[in-house]
Amino acid sequence: MTHQFEQQIEVLERFHKQAIKLSDKKFDPLHNQNIKISFMAEANAFGNVKSELPDANLLKIFLMEFRFFYIKDKNPYNFKRVCEFFIKNDFEKEKTREWLDVYNYIFSDESMKLRVGDKQLTTKIIFETILNAEHFHQEGSQKGVELIKLSPFVEPMARMKFFNVIRKLKMIICSFDEQIVEKYLEIH
Repeated sequence: MTHQFEQQIEVLERFHKQAIKLSDKKFDPLHNQNIKISFMAEANAFGNVKSELPDANLLKIFLMEFRFFYIKDKNPYNFKRVCEFFIKNDFEKEKTREWLDVYNYIFSDESMKLRVGDKQLTTKIIFETILNAEHFHQEGSQKGVELIKLSPFVEPMARMKFFNVIRKLKMIICSFDEQIVEKYLEIH
């Protein structure tokens, strides 16, 4: 075996271990939790917005594990990079392309559009803003967070969209691991 091949096997083994961790329900803030948003209209006012969201501490722990699959900077465990490896090496190429298409579709899905003034908050903008600016890089630009928090109606809807993306990505990553990565590791 070549050194490069051994390194790739190590990457896939780590990807697999992280996917198993991600699927563990004991620290999943989205497991068996409903995200509720209610609007109460009041006379002469915009109304009140109440939302019930997953536990913030549990969410932070979960996102630390999840982020492993999403960050791009020279990260060999990034979901897209792992998919590219299988496509390049002609292993379950078509199935991998399908998984990658579904993964990419999640960020382009605009079935629920949110606008603040003339700015459209796309799924990708909402996801990256909440994931990065709010949970991991608080010292960075808060422009996106400020835009989301500008309206008491937009913020809970944006958070609901964020959690929906997390749920879908978790399912894709864990299923991809089970159907493609595990199969590859068994053979090699």
